[in-house]
Amino acid sequence: MNLVEITRGHLWVKVEGKSITIYGEAFLRGYGSPDFVLYQNSIEKWDVPDDKENLTLIEKKQLIQFLKEEFSRRKMVLKIE
Repeated sequence: MNLVEITRGHLWVKVEGKSITIYGEAFLRGYGSPDFVLYQNSIEKWDVPDDKENLTLIEKKQLIQFLKEEFSRRKMVLKIE
């Protein structure tokens, strides 16, 4: 897995030739808020052209675990809602 992009409104992750856009909200650092709030319900389908496939429960759990570890490695705070 590779966290390719963090923007104000989404994360973009590549996983074995597929990609997924995960929506959320970024915040300014240093004001007591998390760096990014991830909307867990936005983790459903892969991006085009694989958008006909839903992620399995195992894939969702692996993706969330990866993001927790990646944000921790980057010394960033991730909140999951």
